Amino acid sequence: MPRAGWMSGRLSPLAAPAFRYFFLGQVVNRTGSSMAGVALAFAVLDISDSASDLGWVLAAWSVPSVVFMLLGGAIADRLPRAVVLRGCNLVQGVVQSLTAGLVLSGHAEIWHLVVLQFAAGTVFAVSYPAFLGMVPILLPVEERKAAFLLIGQAQSVVGIAGPAVSGVLVATAGAGWALAVDAATYLVAAGLLALVRLPPGDRSNARPSVIGDFVAGWAFARQLGWVIPAASASLVFNALVSGAIGVLGPTIAADTIGSEGWGVARSGQAVGVFVAAFFLARVTLRVPLRAIMIAFAVWCVPMVVLGTHVTIWLLTASFVVAGAALGLLDLAWNLTVQEKVPEEMLSRIMSIDGFFSFVATPIGQLAVGPLALAFGASQVQLGCFAVAVLVAAFAATRRTITDVRLTGAASAS
Repeated sequence: MPRAGWMSGRLSPLAAPAFRYFFLGQVVNRTGSSMAGVALAFAVLDISDSASDLGWVLAAWSVPSVVFMLLGGAIADRLPRAVVLRGCNLVQGVVQSLTAGLVLSGHAEIWHLVVLQFAAGTVFAVSYPAFLGMVPILLPVEERKAAFLLIGQAQSVVGIAGPAVSGVLVATAGAGWALAVDAATYLVAAGLLALVRLPPGDRSNARPSVIGDFVAGWAFARQLGWVIPAASASLVFNALVSGAIGVLGPTIAADTIGSEGWGVARSGQAVGVFVAAFFLARVTLRVPLRAIMIAFAVWCVPMVVLGTHVTIWLLTASFVVAGAALGLLDLAWNLTVQEKVPEEMLSRIMSIDGFFSFVATPIGQLAVGPLALAFGASQVQLGCFAVAVLVAAFAATRRTITDVRLTGAASAS
């Protein structure tokens, strides 16, 4: 039965109380996280003006998030996902509070940030697959596309202001204050998730141990056939973006447009996600994985600007385009998984995808500094974009990618 009034259309998923609290928790969480990325980067650069040191700090987060993600997916499928997310938010709040305290007090050293980011990455390895498995258990199939777009739009709204505000805070009050805001949002999100009440899912096929659950999930991913090839292509793109944009981008910005300019430009990606959602709501995706590969290449467009002529507005425009591509690929992947994967396997499949997608991220973060010293930052940016285009063109023509079709049906049982 269709809902009337303001709860119709795009906002209809909010009529479900459990989804509403989950949604609010993620918006609050995202508000802090959108500020933390810029703040952490410039906190490191204030301690040591080195792209290599920034790479080590970012890699300290990436390595455990990848290493432990496969087990994290099995844990998230085995336990109530809302409880898992609540616990992860509490731990993340404590970790980020310690980070903010060290930075604000002036006692932060690179090794402190490495240790704390390692802890944060370990927690992310569990929270990421749990988060991605929530929507299909909160809403019926006909509401899920609207929910995915709503989450993306809401996160992009706070993402528009977050990096820009963080850039201003970094330039005026200091990076520690933005990190303190992030710590507070984790704790608020944990409180909102405490209000999510869900019946236990069917776990009659669960193995006696977490390892057994992981093995079963791996076997199912191989049976599907498309999970590992798609994630392997994602591996390349994430390594390129994490290095060229995540590490080398702030160092180029520091010498050109500054932290404020970098924050404004990064906000453009959120604008792209927000605007694209209005169009994606009217689009029917039939060959989702091919769309994802094309979107991945477009996501790398800011590398061209960073490698040629950096101005605030040109870089911001490129991030708007990248954000639109990111909105498309997120929606296409979420719709594919929720249609093709049963609920009790969701977090494991998402964790397998996450593992392959992020496993090379530390390599990109650590390699880009030495490469920039050897060949120049501009040449590295343009080289990374060329690799992205070639990989996208190859992957988009593979049958394992093009044969996956969406029908709009409910997930397999």
